[in-house]
Amino acid sequence: MTSSSETAPGIVPIGSLDPIALGRAMDKLVTAALAAQTWSLVIAAEVAVQATDKNEAQAMRTAQEDVRDSARAYLGAQVPGVVKRLVDIQSAAALFQSMQALAAAAPEQSAVCLDAVTKDFGNFQQMADEFAKVHESFCEQAESRGTILADRVGAEIRRLSAGKGKIATTTRALKDLQQTVSKDLDDLIEASHKAGKGTRKILDAVADSLKAIGAEGKVSGGSEAVHRGIEDSSSGDVGKALQKLRKDSEKLERLYKELAGLQAGLQAVMKVDSDCNAYVRSVRAVAGPARAVANMWQQVYAEYATAVVKHTQPGDSATLAKDIDKAAVKWESLLMQTKDLSAAITGN
Repeated sequence: MTSSSETAPGIVPIGSLDPIALGRAMDKLVTAALAAQTWSLVIAAEVAVQATDKNEAQAMRTAQEDVRDSARAYLGAQVPGVVKRLVDIQSAAALFQSMQALAAAAPEQSAVCLDAVTKDFGNFQQMADEFAKVHESFCEQAESRGTILADRVGAEIRRLSAGKGKIATTTRALKDLQQTVSKDLDDLIEASHKAGKGTRKILDAVADSLKAIGAEGKVSGGSEAVHRGIEDSSSGDVGKALQKLRKDSEKLERLYKELAGLQAGLQAVMKVDSDCNAYVRSVRAVAGPARAVANMWQQVYAEYATAVVKHTQPGDSATLAKDIDKAAVKWESLLMQTKDLSAAITGN
């Protein structure tokens, strides 16, 4: 005969089981999910980048939109799935609170209560396992889409920044045209020497203005109007020199703008590449903790299922009721932790 202070043969002392381990697994899951949630928001709101090769433009848009759709799907389905895993724990804690009250009032019903709760634990394990499988499949899709976009943006980066890329080509053209404009200025000054002092002063001012334009990469509408007026009122070598200078300076302006646009485009593409990589890695990082949570539920279920035995010895029910009381305290502690985790991921 077994006393109430001892454990009957075959009965697992459930008060010794530690649901806090499940809480630690959930903590890792939520932490990983928060990082993925952050990168998903970044991807979902990201500005579309343009491919400089017209033949690649549609493919680039499609690749980026596919990754953007993946990010929206993560926010719409995977995040709620993580929240549901927290709700499972909260439900388990609530069940234990009810079972604690029933066991205290009717200890002889402890085994029946524990059996019912254990079946619910089996359901929680199945749902956690399904979530892990779904997320693993989601990861494969996200990685596939991320790889396609990475290939596209990688090609665009090479088109822009390689040795023969558009930025290098435009930079070389810009330097060549700067030399041309410099010679235009010299020719203009030389022609102005023959046109008289007054004209020379005006042309010197125009030359200074254009030199500043070349240095800063922008053209002033006022200076353009000045040398247009001089061109209209001049003839001979001065007029021809000023006309050539004006045309070349307009080409220079276009090249400055083109180079600025290419450099901005390169930065945008590189940002998309970096953000996409971070998104895919963060989604993948959720898979491990998701599987760990499912495994923990399996362990909890197995341990409690083992504790559900036929009580035939005197004192078994009292021992089981006491262990239920101890376990309820630990599940209550876990409940408080999951509330904090839920607030972190939902913002509520």
